[in-house]
Amino acid sequence: MANREVHLTVGAVIVRNHKVLMVLHKKLNLWLFPGGHVEPGEMTDAAVIREVKEETGLDFRPSDYGPVKYSKDMNGGILAVPFHANWHGVGDHDHFNFYYLGKVNSSKARVSNESNGIRWFGIDEIRRLDKIPNSVRKMAEYVLKGRKAKRGKSL
Repeated sequence: MANREVHLTVGAVIVRNHKVLMVLHKKLNLWLFPGGHVEPGEMTDAAVIREVKEETGLDFRPSDYGPVKYSKDMNGGILAVPFHANWHGVGDHDHFNFYYLGKVNSSKARVSNESNGIRWFGIDEIRRLDKIPNSVRKMAEYVLKGRKAKRGKSL
């Protein structure tokens, strides 16, 4: 993967009523978590909140805020902590993606112009689902099982 451009991206793993929210990505035709590219100068937790709103119409609230503090131009705050990250190729460039676990204000999501569908899936449906990357399936199963794995352990 040498000499390839790397884009910083985020994804939201949203669980409600024992189901996880997925969008059918328009370009890739894959079921993925809502998310997308981090804009220049944007914090990753702000990016995931913005992306969820754009793709689903829902207000996302990350679950995990850690001791990670940031400062920018003397204004600062506490950064939401992702529960997983991965690096993957997407055509001519790579994505370094931070995945955030969180909640939304409603289960009534809407389809955006970036997707061909949006749906809540239970664990059995996730296991049988076609058109889903294995890493995404594993993350969905992990959160739907109750995140029983130890911190630091690879998914």
